[in-house]
Amino acid sequence: MKRWSLTALPPSSEKRTPRGPRDADRVPRRDGQIPRVLFTAPECRAVAIELRDGEAMGEHHVRERAVVQVVRGTVEVTASGETVSCDSGTLVTFDPHESHSVRALADSMLLLVLTPWPAAEHYTDAETAHARDLPAHAFAPPLPPGG
Repeated sequence: MKRWSLTALPPSSEKRTPRGPRDADRVPRRDGQIPRVLFTAPECRAVAIELRDGEAMGEHHVRERAVVQVVRGTVEVTASGETVSCDSGTLVTFDPHESHSVRALADSMLLLVLTPWPAAEHYTDAETAHARDLPAHAFAPPLPPGG
């Protein structure tokens, strides 16, 4: 068993370590988000994303099904012509390739689950060989046993 306390994760730091030659591209820092991979397996990838008040993840899509849990804060989600405010505890799902955007209305933390991971067309042929390599600064380790 592995476990994480999402509400107790220390704040992310800026990524100061450059991407290594064997590191596949990961969810990139974009429009203020600071993602950290918690778990990766063929079934899914779990990523914690912090957004500060007013920061946004502009319109984008992912190749996998995306499930987003608002862990802390409030965000505004826009998809399919609809905009909704989502407080802590809200769960939102997006179909593969569904365009959406997220904007923080307060300092927020999101749990993003992508499934399956990766989707068949996620990586280029050159990236596939190193798809599981993560840069050291891009993940949050689980809690120690009994911790």
